[in-house]
Amino acid sequence: MKRFLIVLSCLIGMAVVYVNPASAQNSADEFESLMQKIRQDFVANPDIDQELTLYNEQDGSFTDVDYASIQRTNWPPLVHIDRISDFIFAYTNPENKHYQEEALYEKIEKGLSFWHERNPWCHNWWYNQIAEPQKLGVLLIQMRTGAHQLPAELEQKLLQRVREDGGDPAKWTGANRTDIALHWIYRSCLQRNEKDLAYALENVYNPVVYTTGEGFQHDNSNFQHGQQLYIGGYGDEILKGVTQVAMYTHGTRFAIPQDKLALISKFMRETYYPTIRGKFMLFDVMGRSVSRPNVPDKSGTALFAHRMTVLDPAHADEFKAIIARLEEKRPADYALKPVHTHYFRGDYTLHVRPGYTFDVRMVSNRTARLEYGNEENLKTYFISDGCTNIVRRGNEYDGIFPTWNWTRIPGVIAPQLKEIPLAASDWQCMGTSTFAGGVSDSLYGVTTYAYLDTYKDMNVGGHKAWFFFDDEVVCLGSDIQCATPEALYTTVNQCIASPEGARLLTQGKEQAMPSKESQYKDIDGVLHDGVGYLFPQGGQIVAGIQRQSGDWNDINKSHKGHVEKEVFTLCIDHGKQPQGGKYAYIVVPGKQTVAELNAYRQEAAVEILKNTPDLQAVHHKKLGIWQMVFYRPGTFKHQGLTIRADKPCALMLKEGKSQPVLHVADPGQTMQPIQIEVTLPGKKTQKVDFRPSDNAIYAGATQAFRL
Repeated sequence: MKRFLIVLSCLIGMAVVYVNPASAQNSADEFESLMQKIRQDFVANPDIDQELTLYNEQDGSFTDVDYASIQRTNWPPLVHIDRISDFIFAYTNPENKHYQEEALYEKIEKGLSFWHERNPWCHNWWYNQIAEPQKLGVLLIQMRTGAHQLPAELEQKLLQRVREDGGDPAKWTGANRTDIALHWIYRSCLQRNEKDLAYALENVYNPVVYTTGEGFQHDNSNFQHGQQLYIGGYGDEILKGVTQVAMYTHGTRFAIPQDKLALISKFMRETYYPTIRGKFMLFDVMGRSVSRPNVPDKSGTALFAHRMTVLDPAHADEFKAIIARLEEKRPADYALKPVHTHYFRGDYTLHVRPGYTFDVRMVSNRTARLEYGNEENLKTYFISDGCTNIVRRGNEYDGIFPTWNWTRIPGVIAPQLKEIPLAASDWQCMGTSTFAGGVSDSLYGVTTYAYLDTYKDMNVGGHKAWFFFDDEVVCLGSDIQCATPEALYTTVNQCIASPEGARLLTQGKEQAMPSKESQYKDIDGVLHDGVGYLFPQGGQIVAGIQRQSGDWNDINKSHKGHVEKEVFTLCIDHGKQPQGGKYAYIVVPGKQTVAELNAYRQEAAVEILKNTPDLQAVHHKKLGIWQMVFYRPGTFKHQGLTIRADKPCALMLKEGKSQPVLHVADPGQTMQPIQIEVTLPGKKTQKVDFRPSDNAIYAGATQAFRL
């Protein structure tokens, strides 16, 4: 945190310099100007006393580093570079007690010579082509400010190694391209190579385009490692790199083009930061990094938003509000506005309200399952199959993952297996569903998932749908089936338990929920941590608060550490090998007492009208919104309203005060026209022709029709 504040203060100071483009353009030495900005970005005053005790005077190594390790994550040899970097920042910082110390200079020179001669190599290419070259570039730029310079021959040998091993950014996509281009910038400045600098800058900004491959998608989501959703993780990386370079070049002839700046700003404001509640990112958008300790805490990404207040002053107020939430200067709901987005490219839905955030992560034959490569995220199998986050503060799942029962991921239907299976491939394993999508008007929507998994003879499936309004999310499941001998559960939530415990609502009466996990038949609802869960169609409910334990090493072989948490679990038990099962529950955030939850239940603002294998339909009486999913051609009739669809689709009818509006989407993305007939009470039948876009990229997008 201390280092972050130092960097932040420097960046804020830099903003004054950047306001005057002419001064940068008139600089006598653009290379030196860029290097000075890079130094300001990494300023540090490290305490190196402990590191000095581990230094080997004979050869420049460190006694505790395993230089032969080829470990694919947390690569041990990189510690050597980190420590030499600390030595350099200590040697060049006037406030450090080792400033300009000749003995320290000799250690730096010998340590870098050792590294070059030893040339450690990792079996994970990322360390060889990104981590090591970037760190070497920064420390060499900083060392140029030293009282005693490195021998030119040594510096050039290191830079040549960076050039040879660091790769060509143009051969990569997305965040990887930007990360490689970053160390090309460092090397180009040190070697005063204008051609390579121009090439590097071009490749930093090249990934900032909409694409159907890896990178920013036309629905404003982000992919990496094939068609895999990566809003966090690799999303973090590309934002870090692009905003970093954009700050270096701000006010110069190398400045980021305005159209690319607009794309980055839109992604950050409308996708990336909305998946962060308070300072914690939703667990299903971070890729395999969800299995690493402390990664959901994104407070450090306030740095990106600080940069954007300079780069994109038109949206400075939005970024300042984001910063206030990330730095916990304001509560998690500060300046949040209601928004609903279905990412039809990413098979992902994000529903944000000031009081809560709710999301749905799915996978289809168009997208890839959450990966488990490099022996990370080893229990992730079910997380892609309709998982949900339910958060108000953001920390409801903080640090829980080693203790999770990974057959009970929130929102998911899964057999209660003793061992979690691994997907057929650790990288880029595509889904199988052909019907996954949603309809949205940017404020409300319905998301649907025809889930079927036949992997390893499980034959688990069901028709799942989520209906999103202001105060509630209605969750329906039908046609539920499973072939495994274990009991099949739909998990409503599994999160960190509130110290206040949980309460049960049964026939309008309140009772405490015992700490031991128990079975309940046809209870009305449960209240936990300010969120109510109602079961309007009953069911066999499993609920409890119990102490659960696990080790990070169970889900990520690069980390260790025993963890224990008090965990709240709420599930629906469908029994063993069900055929044609169903469920219905309503999530009602913002309820602090059972009395409030019961009052909401009795008000009955929401009607569940259909929950069959063919059709699911919900009506919100107060909002005048009808939402439904046709899994097969069919007709819906209720109190004078008739809607007929000739093909599977998702739709939403908003009554409106004047002219009703029908929103339609094709979750199958079939590129086929859909004919819908709507008969409003007392009105003539109207025909709506949903014609897919000529561009297949938008096959899952919503279309609106005024009736």
